[in-house]
Amino acid sequence: AIGLGAALVYLEGIGMDAARAHERELTAYALDVLPREVPGIVVYGPPDVDEHAGVVTFNLSGVHPHDVATLLDREAIAVRAGHHCTQPLHERLGEAATVRASFNVYSDRDDVDRLAAALARVTTLFAV
Repeated sequence: AIGLGAALVYLEGIGMDAARAHERELTAYALDVLPREVPGIVVYGPPDVDEHAGVVTFNLSGVHPHDVATLLDREAIAVRAGHHCTQPLHERLGEAATVRASFNVYSDRDDVDRLAAALARVTTLFAV
């Protein structure tokens, strides 16, 4: 309860509009940078950043999402791999799993750049 209270005080200090604007800007940046910098990346979801919620879901062609997540974890980059409680959507996409990166008030452009660089290294490792 103490942590939740501190988080709420922190968010109130920033302001929810400012927090959402920051999240939107980082998501837009990621949607721009990742396809340009990462060979073989497939980004899922609408192209309109306003339809995203600070989350970018993707796969790397030829690399299992759990392998991607494990290699990113070794570089201290936290993502989630799996079906994210959306099994019907994954079935429709023909994907067993995807990788999901999320951004928030504590993330910045450097985090997105680190993610892109690490994903590019993963594609090199797997010769994608």
